[in-house]
Amino acid sequence: MTKIDIELRYERDRWRARGAGIEIVHAELRGIETLLASQLATERTPLDVELRFDTAALPRWLLQYHGHYCNYVLHVPPRGAQA
Repeated sequence: MTKIDIELRYERDRWRARGAGIEIVHAELRGIETLLASQLATERTPLDVELRFDTAALPRWLLQYHGHYCNYVLHVPPRGAQA
């Protein structure tokens, strides 16, 4: 199992994921996860992508929800693996 670290930031009404040589931007976290999985998936090795929120970059209005933005791991199966 390979581990990759990605930082999540919220800037200009969009989520930004940066790390492991990639940068992805999307309006929704689910979109970030989908794009990360498609770009990082390998043929054989499953990946654990550790997503960490940069809470200092959260806008003031989003701080009331900070308890919902916990760091988490996105499990990415190899390409062609059954879900």
